[in-house]
Amino acid sequence: KEYYDDLLQELKDDCATYRKATECHEYAKLLVNRQHRVMEGFQQYVKNCYEYSAGASCHNAGNLLLKGAKLPDGTVPVKRDVPKAAEFFAQGCKTTYPRSCVPIARLLQMGKFMEKDYAKAFEYLSIGCQKNNNESCFAKANAYIQGMGVEKSYTAAVPLLEQGCTRGHPSSCHNLAVLYYHGHGVDKDMTKFKQYNERAKIFSGQKNPFKDKKLMQQQSQGPTAH
Repeated sequence: KEYYDDLLQELKDDCATYRKATECHEYAKLLVNRQHRVMEGFQQYVKNCYEYSAGASCHNAGNLLLKGAKLPDGTVPVKRDVPKAAEFFAQGCKTTYPRSCVPIARLLQMGKFMEKDYAKAFEYLSIGCQKNNNESCFAKANAYIQGMGVEKSYTAAVPLLEQGCTRGHPSSCHNLAVLYYHGHGVDKDMTKFKQYNERAKIFSGQKNPFKDKKLMQQQSQGPTAH
């Protein structure tokens, strides 16, 4: 406990003195996760987000608002506010934290807590993908596959999935395998299907229908994208 108390004071001093996003973000994290001073930490996240363009703090503030924060004693220092969470995710996406691009895009696609806007969601996914965030690129590829906010195009999805698979993103490998299986956006190629299927390990722990003829007949329509 003494170590974390000392670290908290050090980060607090560094944040106040240098006003750097990293130190201020770590200070807020320590307040929330170790000190359980959630409201103070949340307020620091908000300050970091808007004053220091700390995208990670925008994201964490968004997460607290998305779910709400309830302490063991029953108090609720941060109430759930999904539209406000969306604002923080959008800010994180546009600044320094591309991971925030996916949650703001999903909220826009759902349209449950805010007006549905597939085109705007696609814009946020494009921002995240440009910043090399695998989940953003994967979601952008799916938007192309489903025609959500953009003209449907399997061909446009392929390079995004290839990029994600190359970076070790299993779901990208899976969906790429599916495209090769069905010949969507690419020439049908069972060899490449099996290669990407193996990379993704999409059938890990279950029978592989492409090694089991009976099961293959049951799944004659082939695998589907996530």
